[in-house]
Amino acid sequence: MTPEPGSPAPNRRDELDILRGVLLVLMAVTHLPTRLSLYSSQPFGFVSAAEGFVFLSAFLVGSTYSRKLAERGSDYVRTKLWKRAGKLYIAHLALLLFAFTVVAGIAVLSGRPALRNHLSVYFDTPVWAAIGGPLLLYQPPLLDILPMYIVFLVLTPLLLSVTARRGWWPVLTLSSLLWLFAQLDGRRLVYGKLATLAGLAVPIDAFGAFDWFAWQLVWVAGVWFGVRTVRRRSSAGVAPARRRLPLLLGAAAATALLFFVWRYHGGFEIDAVGNSSMFDKWHLGPLRVLNFAALAYLVGHFVLPTLGGLRLRILSMLGRASLAVFTAHVPFVVLSRGLIIDDTTPLTALQEALVLTLTFAAMLFVAWRTGARSTRVGAAAG
Repeated sequence: MTPEPGSPAPNRRDELDILRGVLLVLMAVTHLPTRLSLYSSQPFGFVSAAEGFVFLSAFLVGSTYSRKLAERGSDYVRTKLWKRAGKLYIAHLALLLFAFTVVAGIAVLSGRPALRNHLSVYFDTPVWAAIGGPLLLYQPPLLDILPMYIVFLVLTPLLLSVTARRGWWPVLTLSSLLWLFAQLDGRRLVYGKLATLAGLAVPIDAFGAFDWFAWQLVWVAGVWFGVRTVRRRSSAGVAPARRRLPLLLGAAAATALLFFVWRYHGGFEIDAVGNSSMFDKWHLGPLRVLNFAALAYLVGHFVLPTLGGLRLRILSMLGRASLAVFTAHVPFVVLSRGLIIDDTTPLTALQEALVLTLTFAAMLFVAWRTGARSTRVGAAAG
């Protein structure tokens, strides 16, 4: 019997797909210039959907390919992950081409400052941008997540091979040291040295908002937890039961509640404390990491089991095609900035409804097409 398009594969955990679908919705609403972004940006504390999306993606990669490493070897894992990274790289090139042609053309013709600011480096140094973009050096806003994901994906086969031979603690220690280096603004130091050697005269923001020295910690931790889950399941013969440690659960709940109250203490705007380096999103400040760890622990123990008993087809369909769906929403988000007149003039209710409807319609269409294509491929293989 041919599976219904959009239905989960037998070996997939539907609750993880649903959670990824939720994170995609939150990210899309946050990125669109509507009043809803006030509620979707960091809704549960000083943690955004991006941290959860990267961690969960890494978890799935670790749980899937650690098993493949044991069954088929490192060459197979490297080929599969690099092929996946190659597809994402092509998608990134398509987004760059769209930005440098369609978005840039509309920015010039309309004169809207939000669009011009989005591609300010491209307008100031078009030759460097045209070269640096495909090399993953120039990363305009919203086009800086895929390059980070691609690089992490390319390095994951090495990560899995090294940890299979030497264990995880050396890698986790190195990852923690790199995160600490990011807290000391090491990225700016590295940029300064390379800019001097190469004679670059572009702002550091041109290389994207995400500090890879910090965000690799989220990816490495996600892969580690994915590998641990597979090993515990293999040793037990079944899915391991979640041990609920009262003290740890209580500490996680208290920590999450503290940050939640802190987050909303001054309304929906993050106060000056929330904008400090301790909570910084792009460098993953220490208190932000603590907030994320507490939320992740609670989600693993309470939210995922609940989602596992629900049948949320639309969200799980979005989650199964998460990277394609994320890529599809970017052009709509960027173009919607062309509706912004200035910082003091919000979009009208009709404009907000239009951009939300078009964006989510495109996301759902891409998810459906991706699911239908996967079903056809599976049926052909069977």
